[in-house]
This record gives sequence, structure tokens and C-alpha cells, in this order.
Amino acid sequence: MSWDDRDDDEARKRLRKWFGDFLPDDVFRQIEEMMNRMMNEMNDGTLFDKDTFEDMLRNPENTNPFVFGFSIKVGPDGKPIIQRFGNPPLDEGAEAQSLEPLVDVVEEGDEIIVVAEVPGVERDEIKVRIKGTTLTIHADNPNRPYHKVIELPSKVAKEEAKSAIRNGVLEIRLRKA
Repeated sequence: MSWDDRDDDEARKRLRKWFGDFLPDDVFRQIEEMMNRMMNEMNDGTLFDKDTFEDMLRNPENTNPFVFGFSIKVGPDGKPIIQRFGNPPLDEGAEAQSLEPLVDVVEEGDEIIVVAEVPGVERDEIKVRIKGTTLTIHADNPNRPYHKVIELPSKVAKEEAKSAIRNGVLEIRLRKA
């Protein structure tokens, strides 16, 4: 599925209005190409065949939800940062995989704050591990098995880490070492 030239120009104008001027045209082209590839894979059966898709619609309790997306934000250098999240569809025969939560890492003075969206998970199901500059978030929940490995901008004092979860949002506060 592809837009014709008129729709293309109009869509770019709407996206520009929505995102503002911080995204260069080549980023819009990359997003458009990615969306066209995804739509083509859904239409031609590369992503999954028609029978599998129809079976998922008829029998949703035997399938994991398909969640995939991306967030766009401006980095400290003024360039856009595109981050993917979710659980892209698996190749046939692959093991079930965990969901990848949407995560933000923010530096505030001598502190690093990691915020992860993990809806449907209780505090006692979440494990946070810090090793060097790597932070791992893992949720042992059969319906929402989140897992994410994050590279922190600097080493932290892991014994002083504090975390809280509220309304499906996990916040981890770390003091820089």
C-alpha cells in the first residue's frame, strides 16, 4: 500500500504539523518506507499468512498480543532519536518472546532516572539488575513477560538505587558513581 503524490504531500503536511519542525525530511522518508514495508509484508503474507491471521482473529485466547511501535524524541544534540518497542511477530518455529517496554533514560544532575512502561505487572513480578553500565528490567508475568536491557550513560551506585511502580509505570532512580 502506498500513497499517491497528492496524498503523500498532504500526509507529510499533517505529520509536519503534528511533529513540528524538529524532524528532517529524511526521517519522514524513513518512517514512510518502514510503514510501507510493514504494510506490504502484511498484505503479501510475508509477516504471516492469511489463514494464520484469520485464525488469530477467531481464536485470540491462543495468541499473544502483537504490540509494536516506536517513539521519536529530540536528543541533547538536537537530532531525533527513534526508539522501537513491543514484540514484533516471530518467525515460524521461534520461541515465544517477551514484550519490550517503552523506556526513557533521563539525566538530572548527579542522578539517572529510568522510566519504563510495564502495564499489567505487579511490583513483586519485576526484577531489576545493574551490572556496570547495563540495567536489565525483567518481569515474570505469564501474560506480560517484559524484558529490556538498557545501556546507562554512566556507572551508578547500585546499592543506592530506588524504584517505584505506579499505574504500570516503573521509575528507577540511580545515583551516578
